Amino acid sequence: MPIRLKASLLAATALLASPATANTAADNAVEVDRAMLERDATVLASDEMEGREAGTRGHERAAGYVAGRFASLGLDPAGDDGTYFQSVTLRTHTPAEEGNTLSIEGMDDLVAFEDFYVLGSPIEASGTIEAPLVFIGYGLDIPGRDDFAGVDLAGAVAVRVYGGPDNLDGEEAALLRSTIDERLSDRGAVGMLLLRTPQLEEVFNWERTTRSVQRRRSTTWVDPDGIAYTGADNILVSTGLSPELSRELLEGQDFDYDDLVEAVATEEALMPSFALDRSIRIDFASDFEDVDTPNVIGMLPGSDPAVADEYVILTAHLDHVGIQPTEEEGDDEIYNGALDNAVGVASMIEVARLMKETPARRPVLVLAVTAEEKGLLGSAYNAANPTVPADQVVANVNLDMPVATYDFADVVAFGAERSTLYPQVEAAAEEYELELSPDPQPEQGFFTRSDQYSYVRRGIPAVYLDLGFANGGEEAQGVVYGEHYHQPSDEIELVDFNALERFTAVNYAIARNIANMEETPAWLPGDFFGTTYGGRIAAQD
Repeated sequence: MPIRLKASLLAATALLASPATANTAADNAVEVDRAMLERDATVLASDEMEGREAGTRGHERAAGYVAGRFASLGLDPAGDDGTYFQSVTLRTHTPAEEGNTLSIEGMDDLVAFEDFYVLGSPIEASGTIEAPLVFIGYGLDIPGRDDFAGVDLAGAVAVRVYGGPDNLDGEEAALLRSTIDERLSDRGAVGMLLLRTPQLEEVFNWERTTRSVQRRRSTTWVDPDGIAYTGADNILVSTGLSPELSRELLEGQDFDYDDLVEAVATEEALMPSFALDRSIRIDFASDFEDVDTPNVIGMLPGSDPAVADEYVILTAHLDHVGIQPTEEEGDDEIYNGALDNAVGVASMIEVARLMKETPARRPVLVLAVTAEEKGLLGSAYNAANPTVPADQVVANVNLDMPVATYDFADVVAFGAERSTLYPQVEAAAEEYELELSPDPQPEQGFFTRSDQYSYVRRGIPAVYLDLGFANGGEEAQGVVYGEHYHQPSDEIELVDFNALERFTAVNYAIARNIANMEETPAWLPGDFFGTTYGGRIAAQD
């Protein structure tokens, strides 16, 4: 059921809104409310919020606090039924203790978690599939390459290899890896079977994989009609074979396991696609658990009626990973998530306050999303079920875990160079005398790994701002990610509020610039994401 915020809580949190402003470093800087920025981050990262895991009382408390802050700033409610809340139902599915079996024609006495694993989908709790096996390599369909040519996947289990060729762009490769199930489903496959290669063993070996699968809790969102979202509705089950069984499966084929290993080691990793001469039977069983958790949404009206139907959406994830009990008495079991992502939400709230003072041309939605830590689920739900007409959302500005622990000298704007948002980001960086650096780790594919990607998948240009590696940034970020990321030590004491204040001012400038653009935001001609997801494309010069 939709969550309602009590009037008393709204009133109490509204009392926190009295301004105590401080100037940022730039000569023409806006006045960031440093005191409230620090207070918001501190409250959200406090033990009382119990780590803010989606679906828990700690996250509900945090959502109530953010809704109260939105009310105190005068943002219009933009959630369900005239509230600040958009209720999101999450479904967690875990492998059942019994009922997951596998048999392959010509391969006898297979043992679960020694020879194979089975994972069902959130669509059906249990079932059986019997199907032919079809090898499709990486399952790519991109310019110059079609791994589906000459094979029929309708009603088949697709046999695939993890990863992709080395000659792909890092962000594009990350997208293609994460959407393999969708491409297979679109071609009629009913299941997936992952082969183990030596290259995959180096990344995540079979023993670790089977341990992970046995305790795996996969989560997705459920649409208003009660249907769990997968993006791959035909795929009912996925499975994987041990290295030994992977070799055995390809024995006697014109393209055998040794050929596969050799091909994967090359830059283009070209492999044939073909039907195997074997069929498979998979029994699957999962336990389902549903829970409700809110997105928190406020709205700032725009000042220009000509673009009143073009919404810019600001996002920052409110959730973290909650309480994780240990066996030792006295251990800190609360994962407070100060940097991840209390500071991002606090920064977004302050950006909303500044935009309320000086309205932009376009209306702005301000969204604290749930369940990012469970797979970008709150933003994915909102992008699929927006509270304004879907075709009126024109841009997204996302904040996720800015490592505000040092005196930064540069920023990185993931995805900005792909769209007409880039000049607006560049101008904001120049305004604060910051270098706008390229992605220092393109192989990580960060553009597809935070909430902006949910909007990108709907064709919406997006940008995700982070701090750069200059002036000691690489070392400072290395310390945070190496010692404090998803640990109880991610506490408010790590935060340099001078840095967060300046970062907030830059984020405000980006949001302001984008909301004031003369032209509707659009992808650049030929951009991979704009072309893939059917977004608005800018006119050729």
